[in-house]
Amino acid sequence: MSVKKLSGLCVALALVLAGCSDQLEDRGGTEGAPPDFIGDVDYVEVFRNADAFPNIARACVQGLGFATTSTGRGESSVGGPLVRVPEWDAFCASKRPPG
Repeated sequence: MSVKKLSGLCVALALVLAGCSDQLEDRGGTEGAPPDFIGDVDYVEVFRNADAFPNIARACVQGLGFATTSTGRGESSVGGPLVRVPEWDAFCASKRPPG
């Protein structure tokens, strides 16, 4: 997928998700309970955007591919969506650490 197409996809999805509820609200369970799991991503690759901000990042989590926006310094940009990209799963599966 070209960077131009990926950028367009990210913009379209950001517009669709703009009407969603607060991403940090409790989705069920006991109020204030700790999350079930906290872990690191398996792999991150950052692509410079046309204006260098926000950059587009490919993130692999447990062998699954996601696109998000990044400053390029490992910091999330404000309000950056996390978009599932199934086409990246084979790549991400190869980057998953053993175990």
